[in-house]
Amino acid sequence: MRIAIQRSEKLASALSAAVKQGKDGGEGAWLLALEMMQWRSDRGAFEDRALEYALAFELSPPSWEPGQAPPSEAKPKGEAGADNALEGATVPPVPEGEEIIWSGVMAGPMGPHLTRLMELANGRPVISVDMAAVERVDFVCAGALLNMINRIEMQRKSVQISGATPIVRALLLLIGISPRHFVRKNS
Repeated sequence: MRIAIQRSEKLASALSAAVKQGKDGGEGAWLLALEMMQWRSDRGAFEDRALEYALAFELSPPSWEPGQAPPSEAKPKGEAGADNALEGATVPPVPEGEEIIWSGVMAGPMGPHLTRLMELANGRPVISVDMAAVERVDFVCAGALLNMINRIEMQRKSVQISGATPIVRALLLLIGISPRHFVRKNS
């Protein structure tokens, strides 16, 4: 199974426009552009953009990691994670008033995790999701999350996402999740 980006020209155009703005384009857009080059195994373009990133942000760029197969290809059926849920994560119960905490790599449709999100929506007006420990999100997962948020909002309820890294936030925004869903954690 390969990841296919629908309307990839729109994503590429948005990322290109952001990168042309330099640092003002936002670190998340730069990191997503770099990650997409890795998925395409375009090392030459990656290294050029990584150098530009280092100059713009005065930070070390991400290291080169050639495109990887999604977890469903990498693991035979029956192994942990073969259902495309969060790798290495479980779905713990969430007490009333607390938030769902996701971690690891979010790949595929995330069946049990989104089911739990919908279950919590049945008993609460606001569902909080902490994504601070999420390393990366693929497009399939981002699309599934967008669809679930839309279903929850149709019930006049709200989903709040906290702690998302700039690259995760950029992907979720580009996929169509509204900025109103992202909140800062109260310390």
